[in-house]
Amino acid sequence: MEIKVGVVSDRGLNPKRPVNQDSYLVMPAQCVFAVFDGVGGQRAGEIASHLAGETVEEYFTRDSDESPRELMERAIRFANRDIYEMAEGDANYKTMATTAALLHLKGKEATMAHVGDSRIYRLEDGYFYRETIDHTDYNDDVRAGITPRQQGSNVINRALGAEPDVDIETRMIPLTDGTKFLLCSDGIYRHMSDEEIAVIVAQTKDPQAAADELQQIVMSRGADDNLTAIIIHVGRTKIDRVMGIVDALSAYLKPASAAKAESVRQVRRHSGALTKPAPAPSKGRFEVEFNPRTKRLEPLEAETVATANPTARVLTGDEEKPKSKFWFWLMIWILTIAGAFYGGLKLSDYWQQWSSKPNANDTPSQLKTAREAIERGDGAKAASELTKIIEREPQSAEARYLMGRAHLEQAKYKEALENFDEAVKLQSGMAEAWLYAAVAERALNNKAKADDKLEKYLEAKKPPAPAMQAPGNR
Repeated sequence: MEIKVGVVSDRGLNPKRPVNQDSYLVMPAQCVFAVFDGVGGQRAGEIASHLAGETVEEYFTRDSDESPRELMERAIRFANRDIYEMAEGDANYKTMATTAALLHLKGKEATMAHVGDSRIYRLEDGYFYRETIDHTDYNDDVRAGITPRQQGSNVINRALGAEPDVDIETRMIPLTDGTKFLLCSDGIYRHMSDEEIAVIVAQTKDPQAAADELQQIVMSRGADDNLTAIIIHVGRTKIDRVMGIVDALSAYLKPASAAKAESVRQVRRHSGALTKPAPAPSKGRFEVEFNPRTKRLEPLEAETVATANPTARVLTGDEEKPKSKFWFWLMIWILTIAGAFYGGLKLSDYWQQWSSKPNANDTPSQLKTAREAIERGDGAKAASELTKIIEREPQSAEARYLMGRAHLEQAKYKEALENFDEAVKLQSGMAEAWLYAAVAERALNNKAKADDKLEKYLEAKKPPAPAMQAPGNR
């Protein structure tokens, strides 16, 4: 059957997440698709997710007699081991780990595996199935049939690299012509309900257009996390009507003998189109509906909302304005007092701040400033400081290494590689330069070069072999 694929991956809009720690894998020839959501300080999560993707890709590229399920489990376990050992061997990566959601299509069978809270959805015959259950304490309690410890908790309790071994959840389902799949990180579904996602996937013929639409909606709602989505169309492409949403967790909440209709949460509709409350804009709250002509979620007018949902209330900007002048003047008074207090503090500290200002040629201070700027994602600020150092001290390996990091933050991958190469020339044992050079090569789609640099990083991190003592000196 023909396979069509659409992909989006973006770091989002959160300034506290300057690096996209998500990663994805698309192997059309092998019909393997995967999403990884890395976690960890600085760029550690990005490294964890990329390592996982490279390991899975390696396993599905080589010839093997193993079943897709066995290959998936073996690849995930080796990826888990590699990430765990790297984290244990370097304090900078101590917290790094990654989720994983994998899909393999072969003949009339689909094989899925997941660890963490990256999800796999399936649209078939009008029903949108959430095939995976997030690995959280709450969901584990529900599945075990006990009272959940904390309802709604979204903290995952499984990830690749968190422990020496990992518990993988796999399953196999029949594959039919016309089925659509969605793999995504939580950066997608934390901003969109399953109902909204289902409508986009169902009513868009082109998988890339559907992926772009998901990204656009998430961006319009703040995109406070990295976001990645892969949409796969199997066989004939058609526009579907969403009949219902089936959550895999529902099987644990209802008797096993219950009819399908009882395990389906019916979507809300108006004239055949799905409606769902949207985030509150600055001038009021509105409901939205999917417009099949523009293929977008658009606000409903007040009259339409009242017709579709008599209990809905549309707030205008005027209704949200303060009614009393008392609160206005109280706020002015508070701001005046606060401003005077703050101004006094600034004046009292002025001389101390001025006297402690670092010298323009103070290399250690400038390196510290550059590191801090990199950690908060300000590559431009870091590059500005490092340029001054390199002009004075062109043989500084650390300055070259940090300049490469600064260029990475700015997505200047070629410039980053030049600085990493210069850093290892000046200081051959600088393992971190090889590691980040591999990240830059990967960003430029130079997989072979990325693998070579990653090998050099691992080699540089190996402890030196113990010195052999001459027999006569024992």
